[in-house]
Amino acid sequence: MMSAPLDYFRPNPLWIILKDSMRSNFLQAPKRSFLEVLVYALRYRCPNCHRGPIFKGRFNQVLIRCPNCGLGYFRESGYFVGGMILTYGLTIAVLIPVYLVTPLVPELAWLSETMKYALWIGFTLLLAVLFVRPAYALWLSVDYWLEPWPASKAK
Repeated sequence: MMSAPLDYFRPNPLWIILKDSMRSNFLQAPKRSFLEVLVYALRYRCPNCHRGPIFKGRFNQVLIRCPNCGLGYFRESGYFVGGMILTYGLTIAVLIPVYLVTPLVPELAWLSETMKYALWIGFTLLLAVLFVRPAYALWLSVDYWLEPWPASKAK
């Protein structure tokens, strides 16, 4: 018995039934406004349920998943490299204007070049440390806002 050439492209009815039955195993919040995504990201909250924390402790230790809704925070290996790039961009966005304004301050002329370099390095490291958590949270939240993935029910 020969099937029609277009039968190959028709979805298998069994797959449609399985796909619909699996949908109930995932929890996904409705799409929010971008401003709301930014607010919850800067509060370090889960991009799905907005209640669970993203970080554990005071330093940059990202949880594996949301303790409230079960959303996995690591989509793939190296996922937060984008957050590192965002940290770098935010740090540079602050350093360049400060650098351009510094020559206008005559009170800094008495500092030696070595002292100025030490201050710039210290200021850069401080900014990078301060921007890590917001950058990681923004990366996770904006990525989830653009392309949400299912959150399995937390057990």
